[in-house]
Amino acid sequence: MFFDNPDQELNALIAKSADLANKPFLHSVLNLDGEYDFDTNDLDISFQILCRDIEGKRQENMDLELELFRSSNDIVLVIAKLNFPEDPILWSGSKNLWMDGKSGKKCDPPTYSFRIENLANRIKTIVDQN
Repeated sequence: MFFDNPDQELNALIAKSADLANKPFLHSVLNLDGEYDFDTNDLDISFQILCRDIEGKRQENMDLELELFRSSNDIVLVIAKLNFPEDPILWSGSKNLWMDGKSGKKCDPPTYSFRIENLANRIKTIVDQN
């Protein structure tokens, strides 16, 4: 593992990934629950990704909730809009699947799907490198 302080550095890398995937906005990441140990591949953690515009004003409509865990050897991310639980949810494992926020059934991707899928791919790459 190349992190000196895994908690802070993973949060910073997720925030930077969100900045790149959702320009021109800036993001901060709160570690909500769970733990991870990249040395043993133990990974099960939840985050909130909070969004601000370039002036620093909160953009709560763009906040995300991220769950990151391993299933077998696959890294799986579940990403949902934090303040809109009925919006579609991305399940990103070996492939991406969009689910209806209310029923959990497969649905068409939302108009903003590219940004969320891009973020998921960036985070999986970060975790895979460790």
